[in-house]
Amino acid sequence: MQRNNPGLSRALIVISLILNVALASGIVVLYWQAAGVASQNEEFAKQLYATKQEHDLTLGQLSYYKAQAEYYSNLLRMEKANQGFGGYATINMVAVSMRDETNYEGVTMRAEVELRKGEGRILINTQPRIGIDLQTSARTGAIVAEKFTGIPLQLTDVILTVKAEKEVEVVDGPSAGAAITMALIAAIQNKTISQSVYMTGTINPDGTIGRVGGIPEKALAAAKKGATDFLVPQGQSIVTILKPEKYQPAPGIILYFYKQQRIDLQEYLKEQGYSIKVSEVAKAQEIYQIAVK
Repeated sequence: MQRNNPGLSRALIVISLILNVALASGIVVLYWQAAGVASQNEEFAKQLYATKQEHDLTLGQLSYYKAQAEYYSNLLRMEKANQGFGGYATINMVAVSMRDETNYEGVTMRAEVELRKGEGRILINTQPRIGIDLQTSARTGAIVAEKFTGIPLQLTDVILTVKAEKEVEVVDGPSAGAAITMALIAAIQNKTISQSVYMTGTINPDGTIGRVGGIPEKALAAAKKGATDFLVPQGQSIVTILKPEKYQPAPGIILYFYKQQRIDLQEYLKEQGYSIKVSEVAKAQEIYQIAVK
């Protein structure tokens, strides 16, 4: 029969006690850690709730101030519509004129739009004499500007003054429609138009930009005036130019023929030594985002 070893028993008891103490300590530590996590979660929950409340309050305030802004904006519009108002804006314009019987050239002009209390008239003045039809473009531009801003012009006179460096016979007055419309919008809103942005395009009653001719000539005229941006109707950044080609049928006889060539307008301007960004625009809103400050 095997005897018990008293020393071994005592050692086992001591080890068991140590393990129990360690296990108990670990349980206590885990308990406090769990309690700490629970406390942190509770704090995070409180912070999240507070943040949500702040967010809801902010949304409510934004909604309130938006409603107030719309209310006073509508009052201002009603006041302007009922009494008429003043305003002023300028814009650079481009057109083409006959240089001789077979050649066209681009010309730059400056348009000034002045708004005054009145009877809804559109008055046009040119300095010096410029053979250009702007009445239709100005009236269509006024329709678009009213829709764009929400401010009627029935008690406001529009005075459009177009200034050129010399007397010219412009052959495409409607192509100034987009520029006139932007000037009207800027004058109504008391904003300014970038003087380094030039554009060409007709304006339609729905605010869309119509196609025009003479784009290469207009672009070159704008480039010579220091334009940095040139806006053209959608689909017209690719243009047709006449490129001269030399032909020598016999010694001492040189003939020149001109061949039509399709070319990217921006590349064409680059070949002429100008760095200008050419952008296509389809609607008045697109021009506004680029040109109006």
